[in-house]
Amino acid sequence: MKFFDIFPTFTEAPYSYIVIPIILVCSIVGFYNKSFFHALILHPYEIARGKRIHTLLTSALIHRNWLHLLFNCVVIFGLGYDTCSVLNQEYSTVIAYIGTICIFFLLIVLPNLIQTFFKKNDFTFTAIGASGLSFGLFGYSALFFPLQKINHLFIPSIHNATHYWIYMLLISFLLSFIKISRINRTLHLVAFGIGSALALIISPYAIELKDAF
Repeated sequence: MKFFDIFPTFTEAPYSYIVIPIILVCSIVGFYNKSFFHALILHPYEIARGKRIHTLLTSALIHRNWLHLLFNCVVIFGLGYDTCSVLNQEYSTVIAYIGTICIFFLLIVLPNLIQTFFKKNDFTFTAIGASGLSFGLFGYSALFFPLQKINHLFIPSIHNATHYWIYMLLISFLLSFIKISRINRTLHLVAFGIGSALALIISPYAIELKDAF
């Protein structure tokens, strides 16, 4: 069995093979080099005052621990491939290549801009990780084909992608109220909403949403 019998080729998922190694390398370096780590960390207080603007993007390249890093890498690799594939299927290869990187950029920067707005006067607040991209891709992928059939093993009421999206939205919303760790669950919910909105804008099947219930 060959590697590409299981995993997509570089042509099929270029950004999965480009972005994931960059995140892995930067995160691992950040684990052991605190100067590098702090150079990339998001600090809304400074951004609101015109400093460290680059961290709206670079904060996605570093993570707090291995679990945080590996979860995001697995999700981004798989859903990044899915994003590129559906755009290629519905439009063209050129649009898939350009559109996917634009979606990645928006799902990283927009949630960071929103939390910068709300935390601009909190000097102690910082944020890192690619969870915004991960949860944004969840929202995007779930709504691009709203009527796609899904047979959930544990939740029989889920019959299509829209039902699955609603389930994920409820879980993300409920988790946003739990304050038992350093995980930024509010950011997850915001990113999920942005990814969902992008799907409704881009997908030619968004009009089918009314038939999904």
